[in-house]
Amino acid sequence: MGWIKGEGEIEDSYKISKIAAHVPDLVVYSTLTNDIPYAENFHGVLLFADVSGFTNLTEKFSLSSKKGYGADELTRTLNSYIGEIVSHILDAGGDILNYAGDAILALWTVERVQLSEVISLVVKCSLNIQDQCGVRETEVGCQLKVKIGISAGKLSKVIVGDEISQYFVVIGRAVDEVRLAEGLAVASTIILSPNAWELCERDNIAIDPIENERAVKVRYIKREPSFSVEKYQDSIGTSVEHEKVTRGTSNPLYVFK
Repeated sequence: MGWIKGEGEIEDSYKISKIAAHVPDLVVYSTLTNDIPYAENFHGVLLFADVSGFTNLTEKFSLSSKKGYGADELTRTLNSYIGEIVSHILDAGGDILNYAGDAILALWTVERVQLSEVISLVVKCSLNIQDQCGVRETEVGCQLKVKIGISAGKLSKVIVGDEISQYFVVIGRAVDEVRLAEGLAVASTIILSPNAWELCERDNIAIDPIENERAVKVRYIKREPSFSVEKYQDSIGTSVEHEKVTRGTSNPLYVFK
């Protein structure tokens, strides 16, 4: 005879799944038995998407004559725009590592031998974001735009803390390079970091060089990536669909009080 969960256990399980939806898969699926602190090395592709136009939008909405209307509309506008960008990332198998103000850091973990194929997958995802979200008009006359940096290489996940509270951080050359790439980008563009350009399928990605830089600007992708999202999900063995359904439709990314 099978064991049937009580209402309290089902409710607790539901609460845990809702909380887990806001935690990166890199943490959710990690080993919990290691002594703290500890570090795990892996390879991955990083995408850093930074939204511009936030300051102007905030100022416009703050001048609204209706009390409370500006903050509500600002929240709704940003949630809609950033939520759409996040949906593209999740649809492509990405894992949201962090939100930093109006910026998003996403990760695709991968075996070293698959880096070039997954870089193409992330470039395709970035092109989709720019095609659908590159420039967004708002009702107050301000434009929201996004610029994207991509890097790839060896990374480390470091866990620190104690038995009660634990914190994680991702470090490595690829983290430094994705910030460099994003810093070189302007609105509606995609920049590949030097290491990502070195590791990618160069014959499949059309680029423009950047003067005095080893990073390059992406123009377009010549053919569909051979490494599909489904193949990527199978290779990492985690449930992206869980994250897509729960985290992708959860509470607002921005809350103003």
